[in-house]
Amino acid sequence: MAKGDVSLKRLFQGALSTVVTTRYTVPVGKQATIVEIWVDNQNTTTDRMINIFAHGTAATNRLCHNIPITKDSGIVISDNKIFLDAGQVLALSQNIGTDVVVTIYGVEEDIV
Repeated sequence: MAKGDVSLKRLFQGALSTVVTTRYTVPVGKQATIVEIWVDNQNTTTDRMINIFAHGTAATNRLCHNIPITKDSGIVISDNKIFLDAGQVLALSQNIGTDVVVTIYGVEEDIV
């Protein structure tokens, strides 16, 4: 690929945990834009909350916390884009359990 080329792709899909965990790392030579985060609470009896971190996994990298996800339902987060440089990460966690499934869509752009 050449400088400026873009790829639209699914960057991550899987279950969250209570530990803040990197779910996507921007590859060397690229920049990324997170476009949508789809969140599905697969627990049929209990509401859940998620946290989103960008550029790292420390508490100071938390963008949003305790986003409520109603039991047996989902939401789409697409109001704001998240811009990441090579080596930077997008990380997520949930408050209890491992029953929230997240799908992250974005754009990777070649910068070299």
